[in-house]
Amino acid sequence: MIKQELNILHDKGYMNMTDKRLVIEAALLDCEESLQECYNLIDNNLSHKQKYNVLQNINISLTILKLMKESH
Repeated sequence: MIKQELNILHDKGYMNMTDKRLVIEAALLDCEESLQECYNLIDNNLSHKQKYNVLQNINISLTILKLMKESH
């Protein structure tokens, strides 16, 4: 399982980064973009009842990521 994650990091270019802070910032940005894309897809394609809890959870995650990015 770890090899799969390392391959993903390598494909994203993280393995070439030497500054730990840059790795974290890039990873947070990727997470934010991915969550926002999921949020938008769910918001556009599911009925209100189906999407409410999922969108609320994604929104909380996006808020946490934003706070983490702003904290350093």
